Amino acid sequence: MANKKKCTHCGDYNAVEDRIDNRAGSFCNIGCIAAYSVKRRDKLRAKEKRTADMVAKERRKQDKQRLKELRRRSEWYDMLQTLVNQYVRWRDRHEPCCTCGTNKPNIKYDAGHFHTKKARPDIRFDLKNLHKQCSQNCNVFGSGRRNEYEKFIAKKYGQPEVDRLAKVGPSLKEQFPNWQDIEAEIVRYRKLLRSVGVRPNV
Repeated sequence: MANKKKCTHCGDYNAVEDRIDNRAGSFCNIGCIAAYSVKRRDKLRAKEKRTADMVAKERRKQDKQRLKELRRRSEWYDMLQTLVNQYVRWRDRHEPCCTCGTNKPNIKYDAGHFHTKKARPDIRFDLKNLHKQCSQNCNVFGSGRRNEYEKFIAKKYGQPEVDRLAKVGPSLKEQFPNWQDIEAEIVRYRKLLRSVGVRPNV
C-alpha cells in the first residue's frame, strides 16, 4: 500500500494520485468530502447541544437553590405539614374518626391536631398530636372536639402522653435551625410515603 492512501471518511484505500487532499484529510472523491463535512457538522452541533444542556442544567440547579434560600420558613413548614398530614391520613386510613368514631366512606377526613398549630406550633408535626378526624363534623364545626380528643389520646397512648403533649417543648426554630433541616424532614416524609406506595403531594 505504498502508493495508496486511506480515505478519511470511508476508510477505503485508493491510489494516491486519485485522491483529493485538503486540510480535513484525504478523500476518495467529492462525495466522501461532502459526507465527511455533514458528519463533522453534526458532531459539532451535538457537542454544542451537550454543552448548552449542561449550562442550562447548572443554571436550573442554581436557580432552584436560590429559590430554596429565598423561601420563607412558613412556606417550608407548610410543605412539611402537607406531607405529615398526608402520612397521617394514610396511617389512619382504616381507623374511624378519633373524636366521634364515624367511619363513613363518603365524607372528607383530615389529619386533625389535638393541640392546634397556632396554639402549640412546637408539636404541629408530632405524629401523636395528629390523627384521622372527620373534616366537617369534628375538625371544622366541632373545633376539633378537644375533650373527646384528649380521651382518645389517653386511651390510645396512656395519660403520660397527654401530659407530655401538654408541656411546651423546643420551638420549631430550635427543632429546625436551618431551612436545610426542614428540607431533610420533607425528603424523609417523601421517601416514607413512596415506600408505602403513596405519591407525595409536594
